[in-house]
Amino acid sequence: MQFSRLTYLRLLALLLLVFLCGTPPLARAAETSPAGREEPAAYTYEMTMTGAPSDAILEVMEQSSRLRQLEDKPPASLAALRRRAEEDVDGFNKVLRSEGYYGSKVTFTLDDTKRPVDIAYSIEPGPLFRITKFDIHFRKGKDIPAAPKLSDLGIDIGMPARSEAVVNAQTQIIVNLANRGFPGAKLADQDAIVDFATDAMEVTLTIDAGPRLYMGELRFEGLQEVEEPYLNRIAEWKSGVLYDVRTIDDLRRRYLRTGLFDTVRLKPRDPAVTGNTVPVTLVFVERERRTVGIGAGYSTSEGIGTQYYWENRNLRGRGEKLRADLTIAEIRRELKVTYVKPNFVRLDQNFSTNFDIKHENTDAYKENSVSTYAGVDRKWRKNWVISGGISAEYAEIDDNGTVDNFALLGVPLTARYNSTNDLLDPTTGYRFGTSIVPYFGLNEVSPDFLRVEMDGSTYYAVLDKDRLVLAARGKIGMMAGESTDNIPASKRFYSGGGGSVRGYKYQTVGPLDANNDPLGGRSQLEVGFEARTRVSDSIGIVPFIEGGNVFESMAPDFSGEFLWGAGLGFRYYTAIGPIRFDVAVPLNPRDGIDDPYQFYISIGQAF
Repeated sequence: MQFSRLTYLRLLALLLLVFLCGTPPLARAAETSPAGREEPAAYTYEMTMTGAPSDAILEVMEQSSRLRQLEDKPPASLAALRRRAEEDVDGFNKVLRSEGYYGSKVTFTLDDTKRPVDIAYSIEPGPLFRITKFDIHFRKGKDIPAAPKLSDLGIDIGMPARSEAVVNAQTQIIVNLANRGFPGAKLADQDAIVDFATDAMEVTLTIDAGPRLYMGELRFEGLQEVEEPYLNRIAEWKSGVLYDVRTIDDLRRRYLRTGLFDTVRLKPRDPAVTGNTVPVTLVFVERERRTVGIGAGYSTSEGIGTQYYWENRNLRGRGEKLRADLTIAEIRRELKVTYVKPNFVRLDQNFSTNFDIKHENTDAYKENSVSTYAGVDRKWRKNWVISGGISAEYAEIDDNGTVDNFALLGVPLTARYNSTNDLLDPTTGYRFGTSIVPYFGLNEVSPDFLRVEMDGSTYYAVLDKDRLVLAARGKIGMMAGESTDNIPASKRFYSGGGGSVRGYKYQTVGPLDANNDPLGGRSQLEVGFEARTRVSDSIGIVPFIEGGNVFESMAPDFSGEFLWGAGLGFRYYTAIGPIRFDVAVPLNPRDGIDDPYQFYISIGQAF
């Protein structure tokens, strides 16, 4: 085929036009409407829904809506927008049927003459269907369990025919059977008949219970450093009892609470095993045996502090824990070594001992001390831990220029209750603790006295997803046996600073000497309140107010002014707990004593 010079010139001009304009003329024409109007690059829209049978169902429908989910990604064509709207019709009907409205009808109108495009759904739910029959049958076998009561499954004849209730009943039947010797139970068949003439649903479930089994030998797989005899002792396993999944789940949780394992799972039963008594095999993944860590904090009055620790959580193969904690701070240097023997003599009872070397230099006193402790703690009921032991310490204390060497023998007795849901960031529950320590002097300058402390806190989530948590705490301390001057300065009560009454210098809430240095006292009272507000998943704001004082009397007598501090805290929530930054001011400052403000940086909530 031959082209004339004119044809070549025309073709060259067309290619040049394509190059300069970037889009062929035909493509540009496709982007305009028949009337010559330019079409939008994306179709934004607004969606409305009317006729939902309840606000709760309307909320579920909106959450399931593709139009809602992709609202920030509008489609590029009207056809794509219509497809989204049609998908929602199917989705809305599924929601309505799951709530018992099997005769529902959902329609929509799409008005593309408006910008944004208007999409209006009309919902006709129809009558609410109800369950009029609910039968449970078991396949024939050697052992056929008794059919459960419908009321135990959450089923009442005449209730709305919600699919969730039917599914929950199925699940509960299988769970109940697994707890009663039938761990292989499964749903064999389900027949749900919807009668549009009577607005009713009839349900028939057929269950294959499988054989009745008994738990045999307890076996372990995956162990590397943890010894089997230790796990057998924790289990207190009894072979030959009826198979109960709850028993195995409780045992798995008990093993996880030791802190020795990352995971503990039940190995599926070997189908080749014959007979009704089957072994139970648990598969373990052990945690790393050793751990090191570091922490830091800062406050205006206490300065910077760093903490380091090393831990071996399985020293001899039976969960023995050896830990060393080192604190290096402006006012304190301390090394503490702790050894814990779990399940000592009996389960849920631990033996612990520690050795502590400490140097502390505060405005109240200077102390160089060594101490040791040995005792046992036992879990009691669900949330209590009680403990008792004996301690001995020797301390050189400089109290306002007077240096004494104290030797004390103590018998600490404690009880603590904890029902909170988190150690570093609780949102529900209570904490309460009491400590009673009789001290006996072992040399001439060391007195005999009794020190008693009680503290508690509570947490209440006001808004959903813990967006607002109200927290309150209180503390009271009392001391009997000697006057304040005769009691070692390091054993007296002090208030002020982080973890106490924020806004005041460390230990300065209470009696002061002529140089405004803390004297401490024989009794103490503190209260605190916080409103922990989440701004986002990672950011929080916490207004707070705290008050307290220290008294020279054996019990609080309110002889001095109750000092109050208030402030605002900021929280950055991480996987290991919230990072805390608090700024506090004294509400009734004392002239020449209290600074205008104090701030604190640490990990974890204040209480």
